[in-house]
Amino acid sequence: MISAKPYLLIPSFLVTISILGCGGVRHSPVTTTSSTFAGSSLHGQVKGGQQPVWGATIQLYQVGTAGDGSSATALGSSTTTDPSGGFTITGNYTCPGSNPLVYLLATGGNPGLANGTNNTAISLIAALGSCSSLSASTFINLNEVTTVAAVAALAPYMTSPTSIGSGTADASSLTAAFTLASQLASTTTGTSPGAAVPAGDAVPSTLINSLADIVSACVNSAGGIAGDGSSCGTLFINSTPSGGAAPTEVATALLNILNNPTSNQSSLFALLTSTPPFEPDLNAAPSSWAIGLITTPAGGALVDFGTQEQIIRGFGASEVFDSVLPASQINALYGQASGQVGLSIMRVQIAPATWNTSTQTADTTQWTTELTNAQAAQALGAIVFATPWTPPASMKTSSTAQPYNSTCSSGTNLCGGYLNPTSYSDYANYLEAFVNYAAAGQFGTKVPVNLYAVSLQNEPDFNATYVSCLWSGAQFDTWIAGYGSVLTAGANPVKLMMPESDQFNTSESDPALNDSAAVGYISIVGGHLYGSNALFYYTNAKNKGKDVWMTEHLLVPANNSSPVIADAISLAEEIHNSMTVADYNAYVYWQGPSYPTNKTPQEHLIDASANLTYYGSAMTQFSMFVRPGYFRYTATATPVSGVYLSAYNGNGHQVIVAINATGSTVMLPVQIANQTVTSMTPYQTTSSSKVSQLGAITVTNNQFSATLPAMSITTFVQ
Repeated sequence: MISAKPYLLIPSFLVTISILGCGGVRHSPVTTTSSTFAGSSLHGQVKGGQQPVWGATIQLYQVGTAGDGSSATALGSSTTTDPSGGFTITGNYTCPGSNPLVYLLATGGNPGLANGTNNTAISLIAALGSCSSLSASTFINLNEVTTVAAVAALAPYMTSPTSIGSGTADASSLTAAFTLASQLASTTTGTSPGAAVPAGDAVPSTLINSLADIVSACVNSAGGIAGDGSSCGTLFINSTPSGGAAPTEVATALLNILNNPTSNQSSLFALLTSTPPFEPDLNAAPSSWAIGLITTPAGGALVDFGTQEQIIRGFGASEVFDSVLPASQINALYGQASGQVGLSIMRVQIAPATWNTSTQTADTTQWTTELTNAQAAQALGAIVFATPWTPPASMKTSSTAQPYNSTCSSGTNLCGGYLNPTSYSDYANYLEAFVNYAAAGQFGTKVPVNLYAVSLQNEPDFNATYVSCLWSGAQFDTWIAGYGSVLTAGANPVKLMMPESDQFNTSESDPALNDSAAVGYISIVGGHLYGSNALFYYTNAKNKGKDVWMTEHLLVPANNSSPVIADAISLAEEIHNSMTVADYNAYVYWQGPSYPTNKTPQEHLIDASANLTYYGSAMTQFSMFVRPGYFRYTATATPVSGVYLSAYNGNGHQVIVAINATGSTVMLPVQIANQTVTSMTPYQTTSSSKVSQLGAITVTNNQFSATLPAMSITTFVQ
């Protein structure tokens, strides 16, 4: 049973739940002044879940001053909501000179049911702050989320929806509680989290959403009383204090739950519907319904699965300039068994093929080798994108600014130069011919290759001595605006990628991104990391809604021979920064296989025998466990010096990747927020092992201690 006595939280060594004040203690009244000032008009909307509530009574209250839980005072007259749930308070109230804290209360109303319905169990709250902070531009969204946030923060000063107040001694604590309510949820949007959450803290939004979902079934009904079998009746039974009376409305039910957060967790969780109005929500019953800010543990990390960052498209490698690879190599790179890398993206070359302008056809024999490798990767679940290193020589020309490379090792006019504007249409049809040839699948295993994306050029800002071609940002812009639709709306539509510059050179991509005639054709902004300042958050691309992919980089072993654990750490740090600093949606290494012989220096992910190199191990710690469609979530990126951490969630799995680049073992406290995690299995790479599975770690109250050996990469998976 739920106890009638308020529940007092005891902080653990890993987390402090911040609930301010001390319930049940009376204080002397607050002294007020006699001066007043005119109140502002207000407007907003009342919703039950996503359903407008019509005919609800709206009343503005100032908090009580006669002690904790003292009666609040109504300010001005009440109003009612219209059929859209909207309301307006016209400013027919005055704010006392003491500038009190105020809140809105919505009671009763029809949540979209038959005419005449009045659900008396509806009581929804929005904690607004000081009376003087209100303005005519203030829009107030009252719903279950704002109510959970308000009740959670104000519980020590609340005995009913109309009795919220404090005395003189703890008036400042009540003010802090209103601030907490604004951090837990926004009364403007009706969503969690709210605003101005302190750095290093997290709002338990999934817990808030879950409680909001639980009470929404009652709000969006005709009402009921405890024991009548209705949604409200079941809620009220499960929120009745031991020895106390059953609640008759939602706000008091929430007050009872939050005062007794370890009672009836499973029974309450069972009230979640299959299509809850507020998400994300919990995947299992919590150990406690207590709600407050979750703090980063001292010397540790906070992983907040309630704050979503970028979507992850995958991790990959280039299979360029290779022969047809044996199954052992493809499986080692794209398989998901132990000892394999688990890549999910293959990058192939659109090799320069002879183009017949008259027939608009290409010599497709130049394309079969790499597309045969693509067939094998695609069969293992990988997506494939294609990049040309140069157009056919017949389509190119040169100038002083964009000359051919005189030391070209690949053939006449295949290095440097630029695409002749008279060949823009031919180049579009040439790329489309590659897409259609891949889709026809008349090569290799006779299976179509459904290309995910086509890039316009590899490293357009680098005049290489091998196959290459120079492009300016203006040239990209002109081509994309005029011919981008050939690829994006062709017989086999693909996403258009550009510019894949040598070091994320924004001058190559900004002109097209800033051109309304071109930007709509671009899906992916790709780039390489061959430069000291190449890794950064590309604001313009992100603001335009584009994926940003790192599509090529290689590392050279420090010993200029075979990679060791220090090299693995270097690659892992680069991937970590690519995810957490640059917010890349994909990370694609340079060549995956070293085939048919081991090469020196060994820069590849696997060797000629299809065994993981240390670079491959570093990649596997991400690629095997962070799958396409997962999202990155906020986490303490550098909890202690030399330790790096990132977190991901998808397909019912939670993933934390921790890198210890120091020479000593680190015991790292980890606090998880906004996801119920009970166990995590570590996979670890050290100087003596590669991606080794260790014994599962028990996670208690979403807390665990991670053991990170010196110079190690550990991936924790639930």
